[in-house]
Amino acid sequence: MQKFIDRRGRVWIVDIDNTTLRRVKTLTDVRLLDAIDGDLINRLATDPLLLGDVLFAICKPQADQQDVDDEAFAEGLAGDAIDEACKAVVDALVAYFPESRRRLLRKAAEKQRMIETRGLEAIERRLDDPTLVDSIVSDLEQKLGVPMSNGSSSNSPELSESTQDRSPSAN
Repeated sequence: MQKFIDRRGRVWIVDIDNTTLRRVKTLTDVRLLDAIDGDLINRLATDPLLLGDVLFAICKPQADQQDVDDEAFAEGLAGDAIDEACKAVVDALVAYFPESRRRLLRKAAEKQRMIETRGLEAIERRLDDPTLVDSIVSDLEQKLGVPMSNGSSSNSPELSESTQDRSPSAN
């Protein structure tokens, strides 16, 4: 059994069996078995609202025992709790299947985590690029046909050429 701790400090057990699969399907119209050959793992990893709905359906018996409704449950899902909860769902799904399918699902989950990690690293590198803002503003000005603003970087080719044309030595 997998577990996660929400941001309210509540511990939730994520255990998947046939009853859980039926409950999730009934309450959310999500077929957890689609994780094998569909894009469900990606959808859960990228849509925290869907993840929250699926998690509440999985954890509903526990929530009922603790008098936690779906809104109170959702309030506990934010920040790092989302990642922990998603990992718990994926790991519980992997554990549900027989070994032959478990290997495939484990590989799919590992690939999804790798794609997410590498994608976030690529975005971070792009955001750290010191020329990003100048490049975006320059592209936007060019697409809009706006003359170069004074706030643009002096390193841009258009600005350098126009400055050279106006310099006293160019006359």
